Amino acid sequence: MDRDEILEKGRKDNRLHDEGALDAHQKGRRVGVAGFMVLIAVVIIYNAAIGISISLPLVFLLGYLTCQAWGQYVARRETVVLATGIVGSVGTVIALVGYVLSTLL
Repeated sequence: MDRDEILEKGRKDNRLHDEGALDAHQKGRRVGVAGFMVLIAVVIIYNAAIGISISLPLVFLLGYLTCQAWGQYVARRETVVLATGIVGSVGTVIALVGYVLSTLL
């Protein structure tokens, strides 16, 4: 077997751990997160500027950050990330309750 055949066989045998694909996913994830943050910031600024409640975009932002913290905690078991997940969960629930109450009243 030559070099190319060995590399191709390695890619086929180990598709889930292909470093190139993992790197591409990670870069895509970073761009997606940055885009989401910019979009949420624009929506919050716009809503605040015209006097609309910012509670719904805040729920999405806190919910996303909380889910990310819980995912990191499950993977790495770091105490500071656990604290972030707990505080984020409480903040998300409070923001969600505030949003629901504001739509009912």
